[in-house]
Order: sequence, then C-alpha cells, then structure tokens
Amino acid sequence: MARIDINDPYEDYLKSLVDAGLFRSVTAAAENAIYRQMVEDEKLRLSSVSAAIAKGEADIQAGSTVRYTSSLMAEISEKGKQAALSGKTIKNEVKP
Repeated sequence: MARIDINDPYEDYLKSLVDAGLFRSVTAAAENAIYRQMVEDEKLRLSSVSAAIAKGEADIQAGSTVRYTSSLMAEISEKGKQAALSGKTIKNEVKP
C-alpha cells in the first residue's frame, strides 16, 4: 500500500470534505478524487478512439483509401523494420 504526502491546499481541502461528512477519511476523499480522474482519463481515451474511427470512416467515404495487398503489407513491414533499426520515425507514405 502506497503512502503519500499531500501538501496544502490539497490536504486542507480533503480534510474539509471529511469534516463536512462527505467522506469517512482523508484517504477515502483522495481515493475518490483519483477515481474521478481515472474516469475522466478513460472518457478522453474513448473520445480519441471515436475521433480516429470517425476520421477513418470519413476517409473511406471520400475514397482516400489504399487497397490491401500482401506486397503493401511487406512494404509497410520493411519500412517499419528499417525505421526501428535506424531509430527514426516514418511518415505515412503509402501510395494508392
């Protein structure tokens, strides 16, 4: 179990929540705050995934796609392998 130190004004705020009867302890109040942040992070992650899906669907509707072929996959794999070996990143340069 982790033990953390919480500085002012955060500790004072958590104590005020306990004093108001909203939580049984400072730990419970902190756990709730962390839980709420985790929920918010998950919402942002899902929103990002949804945006990527929407972009992909728009690309499909616009005809901005590349037909799958085994040679295309080999080309992508080779570029990725070479980039990994050289420590460089690669741009999306697939040609239709």
